[in-house]
Amino acid sequence: MQNKIPNFLRFCTMLFLVVSVQAFSQDHSMHMEKKSDLKNEATGKISFGGKTVRYDLYVRDTLVNFSGKPARAIATNGKLQAPTLYFKEGDTAEIYLHNQLKENTGLHWHGVILPNEMDGVPYLTTKEVKPGETHLYKFRISQNGTYWYHSHEGTQEQIGMNGILVFNKRDGQPSKKFAADIPVILGEWTDENPKQIMRRLHMDQTDYWAIKKGTTQSYSEAIGKGHFGTKLLNEWKRMEAMDVSDVYYNNFLINGAVSTD
Repeated sequence: MQNKIPNFLRFCTMLFLVVSVQAFSQDHSMHMEKKSDLKNEATGKISFGGKTVRYDLYVRDTLVNFSGKPARAIATNGKLQAPTLYFKEGDTAEIYLHNQLKENTGLHWHGVILPNEMDGVPYLTTKEVKPGETHLYKFRISQNGTYWYHSHEGTQEQIGMNGILVFNKRDGQPSKKFAADIPVILGEWTDENPKQIMRRLHMDQTDYWAIKKGTTQSYSEAIGKGHFGTKLLNEWKRMEAMDVSDVYYNNFLINGAVSTD
């Protein structure tokens, strides 16, 4: 009787293993069948149900005048702000960047899930796009929402090389009803060279922009109001007394244009 119990247990164990293997085999074959359903019989390639959406972006130098003084900017397809690119979840994006600048450039797709080599950060994830070259960014849209894209080369983003990405939901997915979808980028514009601004922010310890904005505060004013200690602390932190913004801007932009309202 004692020998029969271990034999019985071994039999149950083997039976359990056989059933488990069969269940795994059935589940695995079902998974493969689901994958094969996505395969195009003619080409043998996997399809995600979306379509290929192509955009061509031509970037070149231009001049703008928002304050009575011409300043350098980068136009994409002839406009200061790059065009809004629309896709649907499941689509394949094909975006051709045509570099008509006299310097290297590239585009980074901010917040987008994509292959690392398509990320668009020159010298780190993607090869820089040299003057006269055309580069293809190709990736599948696997999310929905509103994002943006911009240059990651030097200070090109600051002088206009940025735009909006809109990834709509797949057909049939629930979505809120609204009257209109109007993507907006709010921006600031300064006629000063962005590289000079970076130098002032990191190296200069002056009230250059505060003087231009009329937001300086003297030590006598701080002492008179009982805030001498705060004045010293802000000086040490390099914080302006009267304004939270470090930089003086000549204008503020909505989608690359000065608001007329």
